[in-house]
Amino acid sequence: MRVIASYILKGPLQAILSAAVPAAVSVSAPFLLKLALIYFSGIAIALVTLRLGARQGLIVLTGAAIAALLSGQLLQLSEHARLDLWNSVYLWILLWLAASVLQLSRSLILALQTIGFVAIVTVVAYFLLVAEPIQAGLQLLEPMGRLLREPGSGLSSQEVDAMLLSAATILAGSVVTYTAFGAIICLLIARAWQARLFNPGGLQQEFRALRLGRNVGVFTIAVIVALLFSQNLGEALGLILINASIVIGMLYVIIGLGIAHGLMAQRDSSGFWLVGLYALLILLSQIVAPLLMALALTDIWVDYRTRFAKNLS
Repeated sequence: MRVIASYILKGPLQAILSAAVPAAVSVSAPFLLKLALIYFSGIAIALVTLRLGARQGLIVLTGAAIAALLSGQLLQLSEHARLDLWNSVYLWILLWLAASVLQLSRSLILALQTIGFVAIVTVVAYFLLVAEPIQAGLQLLEPMGRLLREPGSGLSSQEVDAMLLSAATILAGSVVTYTAFGAIICLLIARAWQARLFNPGGLQQEFRALRLGRNVGVFTIAVIVALLFSQNLGEALGLILINASIVIGMLYVIIGLGIAHGLMAQRDSSGFWLVGLYALLILLSQIVAPLLMALALTDIWVDYRTRFAKNLS
C-alpha cells in the first residue's frame, strides 16, 4: 500500500490517473469490481486532499467525475445504472468534503460528522423535493418485485407488496447511509495510507479517541424522542426522521467501534478480542450494533476511556 500511496502523491498527473482510470472502468464493471474501483478512486481523492489540500483534491475529483460520466455517456446506461453512477460521484464529493475538513482541522470526529451532516441534509432534501418519495422508491424496486413475484419464490402477491412498501419507506435513508459508510471507509483507508507514509500509528490514535460533543448527543436524543412520537408528527416528517435515523445509527456504530478500540488498547487486550467484536457485529448485528450505539451515546457524558484509565492507574 505504501507503493500505491506514494505513486498517487507523486504528481498531479499520477493523482488524476489514479482516480480517473478506475472511475471510467467502474461504469461497466461487475458489482464487486465496480465497488472496489469506485472506492479506489475515492481513496485517491481523499489522499490527495489530505496531503495537498482541498484545491488539489478537487482537481482529482473533477477528473474522476468527468471520466466516469463520459464513460457512462458512451455506454448509454440504463436509468438505474445512471443513478448508480451519480451516486458514485456523490460518494466522491462526500469524501472530498470530509478530507478537506480533516486536513484543515486535524479532527477525525469532525470529518465524520461532516459526512453525517451532508448525508442527513441529502435525506431531508429528497423527501422535500420529490413529490411522491414512496412511489419513486417502489418504481426503483420494481425489478426486485418481478423476481419475488415469480412462482418459485413461495411468496404471495400481498406479501411481496408489503415487503416492497416497507423497503421503499426506508430506501432513501438506506442508500444514503450505504454511500456515507463507503465514504467513511475510504476516508479511513486514505488516512491510514497517509499515516503510513508520514505519521506511523497516527490513525490508530485518532480512531481510538473518537468522541462526540454534548450538542450532538442532545440532538440525537431529540431525534430518538421524536421517533417515539413520529406517528403524531405527520407522514412527511415521520419519513424524514426514520430515514435520517439510519444515517445517525451508522455513525454511532463507527464511533462505538472507536471507543471499543480505545478501551481495549488501554487494557492491552490482544487483537483476538477485536476480531471477535467485528465477527459478532457481522453475525449478530441486530444485538451488537445497538450496544455500540448506546456506548457511543453514553460516552458523551460518561467518558469511559478516561474513567477506565483512572481505574488502571
